Amino acid sequence: MKVKIMKLTAGDIEEINPEVWAEGGKSGLLNIPPIEVKMQPGTPPIRIKQYPMSLEGKKGLIPIIEQLLKEGILEPCMSPHNTPILAVKKAEGKYRLVQDLREINKRTMTKHPVVPNPYNLLSQIPQEHAWFTTIDLKDAFWACPLAEESRDWFAFEWDHPETKRRQQLRWTRLPQGFTESPNLFGQALERLLEQFTPEGQVQILQYVDDLLISGENQLEVRTTSIKLLNFLGEKGLKVSKRKLQFVKPEVTYLGHLIGKGYKKLSPERIAGIIAIPAPKTKRDIRKLLGLFGYCRHWIDEYTQNVRFLYDKLISPEPIEWTQEDEKQLEKLKNKLSTAPVLSLPDLKKEFDLFVNTEGGVAYGVLA
Repeated sequence: MKVKIMKLTAGDIEEINPEVWAEGGKSGLLNIPPIEVKMQPGTPPIRIKQYPMSLEGKKGLIPIIEQLLKEGILEPCMSPHNTPILAVKKAEGKYRLVQDLREINKRTMTKHPVVPNPYNLLSQIPQEHAWFTTIDLKDAFWACPLAEESRDWFAFEWDHPETKRRQQLRWTRLPQGFTESPNLFGQALERLLEQFTPEGQVQILQYVDDLLISGENQLEVRTTSIKLLNFLGEKGLKVSKRKLQFVKPEVTYLGHLIGKGYKKLSPERIAGIIAIPAPKTKRDIRKLLGLFGYCRHWIDEYTQNVRFLYDKLISPEPIEWTQEDEKQLEKLKNKLSTAPVLSLPDLKKEFDLFVNTEGGVAYGVLA
């Protein structure tokens, strides 16, 4: 049976509110109560000097900061707090504004995180769903207004390389790099989506600012996708048209390829992990464990295979990377390069949990 693949056509675009597209660098703004951020009691002023920055980096930040000031996302201030910014060069040569908020993050009174586990989230996709749309919200955190009394915590120093004017600026919206931003935005979007009703049996999954629409019926998924785009635009959010995957039998979502009844690791994720060199520090090992942990369901006997990395963290001594360690790391990478396609679970059936211990390692399999 041949199936016609739907693409975002000129007719579709005519049905979609153009305000939803993130074009011209303009950010969205939600009509919600300003978000208040609280620090731990007794937190003193946080004052960290600006890091040295190259002239090229400063010039690269000029259009970004000027646009953010124009939109009111940044505003001048005189704050008792200051944390440094960095100009991070992207692959295409442009720069990205990054603020080092580590000291702020350490002192923030955090809320209980309700961001879903990606594995559990993807397990909610019904096996019979065959059509998918993904929506990537652009600069989503900047759509959340920040309470006036919370803004000073996020101030930074900006030394304009052309006018030579030095001043402090602060965010009026939820900053990127702030530990609570994913959780706070995710909850705001979840409350918003409660007002939206999809077509038929279509389902919408949310992971922070990434949305997945799925269903059995191609037309229902298309209709829901267009309705949701219009809904998001009306509420003040912006969507990346370039990253939109519109009514497809297979899409990339959270680093996975999702299709009817299956999920598999994307080639880009596998290639990125395989290219990682041998770790030199314990921090490198923790990064490795985080990457492999995200892919653990594709690695047979995962717990046993990564034990040598955990053993490196236990020792108080600096790590010593041996030829045997390198062999075990290559073994892990090979397992990923030949990772199987996994079926999505049928949540209507009963599951059995099998547990075992081997060589001092406890593990279990849910089947």
